[in-house]
Formats: sequence, C-alpha cells, structure tokens
Amino acid sequence: MNRKMIGLAATVAASLILTGCSDPSDQKSAAKPSKKTQIYLVDGNTTQYGDEFKAGTFDGVKGVIPGGKSTDEFRKRLLSVDPGLKDFAYAVEAYDSVILTALAAEAAKSDSAKPIAAKMRDVSNAPGGKCTTFEDCSKLLKAGSEIDYDGLSGPIDLNKTGSPSAASVGVFQYGEDNTYQAIGYETGKASADPDPLPAQEISGAAAPGDGRLVFGSLLPQTGDLSYLGPPMSAGAKVAVAELNDHGGVLGKDVKLVVGDSGDGTPNIASQEVDKLLDKDVDVIVGTASSSVSLSVLDKIVNAGVLNISPSVTSPGFDTFPDKGLFFRMMQSDALQGSVLANTMSNDGYTDIAILVRQDAYGQGLAASIKASFTESGGNVVATRFYAADSGGFTAEVNAIKAADPDAIALVAFDETKKIVPELIKAGLWMGQ
Repeated sequence: MNRKMIGLAATVAASLILTGCSDPSDQKSAAKPSKKTQIYLVDGNTTQYGDEFKAGTFDGVKGVIPGGKSTDEFRKRLLSVDPGLKDFAYAVEAYDSVILTALAAEAAKSDSAKPIAAKMRDVSNAPGGKCTTFEDCSKLLKAGSEIDYDGLSGPIDLNKTGSPSAASVGVFQYGEDNTYQAIGYETGKASADPDPLPAQEISGAAAPGDGRLVFGSLLPQTGDLSYLGPPMSAGAKVAVAELNDHGGVLGKDVKLVVGDSGDGTPNIASQEVDKLLDKDVDVIVGTASSSVSLSVLDKIVNAGVLNISPSVTSPGFDTFPDKGLFFRMMQSDALQGSVLANTMSNDGYTDIAILVRQDAYGQGLAASIKASFTESGGNVVATRFYAADSGGFTAEVNAIKAADPDAIALVAFDETKKIVPELIKAGLWMGQ
C-alpha cells in the first residue's frame, strides 16, 4: 500500500508462474463472459464482506492479495490468539517479519538495530542450511552454522535493498455469501538485485543493546485498513509466543508493545511511533500502508530502530534513504498489478477501466495494471481518480460508465462500501 508515488520500479519483472488450482489455459480458451462488466478488487478492498451487503452482491467478483497462503494449522494458531478473525491477509508475512528479525538478532548476538539489520540477508538467503522454524534455525545458529530461513510466506531471499526477491499473489473469487475463496496463486520474481544507494547503507557505530529484544507493532487498529490489523497483529503475537516458548532470543523472553498506525487520515502514526520509541523498542513491525510508512520512516530510522513491514508495496521503498534499517516482506505493486492484469486478460476481457483512489498507492498500482494490461494487447478505456475522503462518487462512476468497459479494476480501500451502491445504480456492478 502506498501513498507517495516515487515511481514504478523498473527492475521488477512480471515473470509469473501459476502455482494454484486455476488452469490458465481454460481461462484463455473461455468465451468472453456475457455479463456487461466484471469487477476486480485489489489488496486494499478484497475482504470478507459477508452480510454487510445483500446476498449475492459480490457473487463472481474477483480480487487479488499479495502474500502467501495460510495453512489450516496456522489459521488455528491465529484463531487461538484472536477467535474473532475473519480475514487472514498478511498474517503469515507478519509472523515471518518477527521470526526473521529474531533469527537475525541471534546471528548478530545483539538486540541492537544495526547489527540485526546487517544479518537480515544472511539468515534469509543462500548459502546456508535450509530451515523453516525458529527452533530449528536457532539450533543451527548456536551450532555455528549459516542458515537460509524459508518462512510460512515462502522463500524470503531479501535483496540488497531489503525487499524479497520473489513473492506470491493470491487470486480470489467471491460467492453468493459475499465472502471469497482462493482460486489460485501466482509467484513473481524480481529481474535484478539493485545495489543500495549510499543513503541505504548501514553506517556509524551501533547503539548498545540491553540484551532483550523488544518489538513494537505499528499496525492499523483504526481507519480504512483496520480490517487488516487483526490478522497481522495475530501473526505477530503467534510469532512472539513461539519465540518465548523456545527460550526467547539471546536467552531472554521477547516483548511486544502494541501501537496503532491508523490510515493517515488523521495521521496518528507519528504520535504512536513516539510512544513505541519511549518504550525502547528495537524493532517496529508495520505499517500496513505505504503512505503511512513513508510518513514515519524517517523518524524510525533516525532513532536507530529497525523497521520491517509485512505488507507495504510502494516502489518508492526501493530507493528510500533508510540507512539500511528498513525491510519488507512484499515486492512492489508492479507484481500485484501484473497479476491482476494477467487475470483480467486471461478471463477474456479486452477493454477495461480503472477506478482508483488519488494517492500514491492508487497511482502506483493503477500504473502497473495499465502497463501490464496494454502490454498484453488490451485497452484501458478509462482511468478515473477520486479523492479518498470524497462525499460521493457519482461523477467518477458515470465517467467510467461512459467509457463502456467490459471490466473494471477498483483500486480502493474501505470507501469501496460507498462506491458499490453507485456502481449498482449505474448498472455496472455485476453482482447485483
């Protein structure tokens, strides 16, 4: 998720490999659907709508969410800390954010941010013994062996600027009950490992640690992305519990301090960062939104604290002057946009419109969708931006309708709930 568009990452390629249960050859051979418009959602609004809308409202709508698939066993662990969970988006990435950082701390023999940051690639990349749990990985480290941690989100393999060199994107479809199920997963790889800029290098002496690793979570409990907070918070809590069940890190229990990132309107994240820093956190997990991360990242890294996000996807982080202290579990929006564009093309659509929120997240993702869809031979007949805090969306929806698309990519957050009635009124929402 991003707010300040710094540019679409040119180094990320779409090299997509279908790994799920859907068959692309069947999709390509299918006749063009008879419905006037097909709706596609993105990670900002693919959520379980359930009884928030009349039954069937979302029937047949598709969406994409970057991230790995949660296993049934892991979902049980998540539900043990939050029985009310309905969504599981980015939970595995939040879990891996904590476990990976803890392993780097063990490898560095320090709870100080700079030594940990210097070991993040070492514990996630080859060479090294493959291991998939904190228990097994820490045993190898204590025996003096190098490790290559493959987490619940898959092979992590961080590149030189702190982003994964490969990531998965799930493709989902809604049913009559307005909830979604996975129909496939695709994996994309970066085409290059860019060298960090000077301002992205770790420099200077490390602050002394106190021997205890303290995490702060900066995840959305309020705001447009508050539905993403619970699964990510649960993932972090499950990870911390697992660490402490196996002796902690550096011989001491790990501590988790909880903060709220909000969604940037209003911007409460900066105050929450201050509260976390006052608690002497060594690592901040979050935020969920790139726009919010970009607003507080300077404060975090200038305080000498490591920051790792489960979900931010702005291409801007590839060049952000983060002093080598920022990491993320997601590739840039170039990947999500490519997967969505391929899905729309494979489904037989040729003339699409993009209805998108006016911020860096929307701009970056819309640009990626457009580039990938046109590269495949399709047409983007309209791209209409709207203010996220707009009181109404009638004009934008009417402009989309006038372009007569056969499919619409809705790049939005929680305002989707206000846009849906407008699309239904205009006769564009297929699940009515």
